[in-house]
Amino acid sequence: MIVTSAIRRMAGGKVKTMSRLEAFLGYAESHRLTVCAIAAAMVAVIGWADFQLPTMSIGFLYLIPILVAAAVLNGLQIILLAGVCSFLQELFAPLGWSSGATDRLLVVVSGFALTGYFATELNQRRRLLQRHLGELETEVRRRNDAESQLRILIETSPLAILTIDETGRVLLANVSAQRVFEFEGSLQGEDVASFLPILPRMLHSHRRGENMRTNVECKAKRRNGDVFLANVWLSTYQTSAGAALAAVIWDASENLRDREGAGLNSMLATSRVLIGAISHEIRNLASAAASSYAALANKDGLAHDAQYEALGSLIRALESIATSGLHMAADRQPAVADLGTVLDETRIVIEPALREMGLSVKWKIDENLPLVQADQHSLLQVFVNLARNIQEHATGQDGRDVQISASLENDLVVIRFQDSGPGVARPDDLFQPFRSGAQSWGLGLYISRAILRSHGGNLRYEPSRRGACFTVDLWPVEMAAEA
Repeated sequence: MIVTSAIRRMAGGKVKTMSRLEAFLGYAESHRLTVCAIAAAMVAVIGWADFQLPTMSIGFLYLIPILVAAAVLNGLQIILLAGVCSFLQELFAPLGWSSGATDRLLVVVSGFALTGYFATELNQRRRLLQRHLGELETEVRRRNDAESQLRILIETSPLAILTIDETGRVLLANVSAQRVFEFEGSLQGEDVASFLPILPRMLHSHRRGENMRTNVECKAKRRNGDVFLANVWLSTYQTSAGAALAAVIWDASENLRDREGAGLNSMLATSRVLIGAISHEIRNLASAAASSYAALANKDGLAHDAQYEALGSLIRALESIATSGLHMAADRQPAVADLGTVLDETRIVIEPALREMGLSVKWKIDENLPLVQADQHSLLQVFVNLARNIQEHATGQDGRDVQISASLENDLVVIRFQDSGPGVARPDDLFQPFRSGAQSWGLGLYISRAILRSHGGNLRYEPSRRGACFTVDLWPVEMAAEA
């Protein structure tokens, strides 16, 4: 106990001494002239005391002002101060300037100078160490702040975040991961293969020493055995213990249901429009056939002919089918679309493919376009179909550009798709689904126009000085009721 107390007192005294030294050095750096004046005064006092003692020498005390001044002087100044102190010591020494004075002077100057240099070097090292410690503390503080922010980001993220080691065990998991996989406690230490088996396979499939960054869509399993669709963004990295993997997981089951539901609704709506358009064509043909059938009734011998009666039954059946299809197509709900949003989605879908073909795409969209009467998904299909027509007929042609514009003209919202190609050789064949070439032009344009007409709009070919121009006409919502 006594030894321990003594060690503590010594440590405390050393800390106090270091604190005082730090305080003095800090004061010296900001008050250089004051410290120099103090050192000069100390030299003068020691010289005067040495002069008053003719029988003894106290010149060794000059080390004190040299140590004090070393905090603010450079190398040449320390040598000059050492020379002055050595001269004063020899001047007031009892045997001053006797035999061997030169040797004594050189030895004393060297000793004083080396002492000053040693103190200066210590001070310089102290400054560098202090600066380094300050930078290190700043770096540690910044790193702690960054780690704290990252920890907050991970813990508050709505996405499940996992890291696993080389054995497939969970190193880190946030609250969202526990919620997604329905773990009541911590996921740390769990085998990830039991609920997300693709992660260990991805970790062991990449090459050693190479990091992998990718995203996958896979099957995942909750703790109770329920299966769900997971979108996983993952990356591998190297640690001292081996390869590791970080994964960000999103439960895409709800999105899958919404996507499939929206796709089914869009397919049904498009099918209803297509049935109505085809029924309209069938009704026209059936009406023409019925007129011819009625005209043939006046000929002798046909009125009671069995084949003639069968033909009449077929014509009436076609008329009934056409009427049913038209009634089915007429049963639709009014829809409203934000044209700006639809055009943005169109840009995301079509622009990369057009640019890959070397086509320059220019967009000229007026601001504050009104809401239009149309189904948003169906309208996107029409725009994509028009862009694909341009893309198909631009194969092998360089230097072409595509301009897509949207503006309000004569109470209608008009959207134009125009290219700078050779144009359409036979515009009359457009929108005809049952003529030659319909698989490339007529069928898609026929369906697109039928979709637009089902909402009161229209698709037409507009003569242009250069290239082909297809124009979509849509009613603004506030004008649709009046129209």
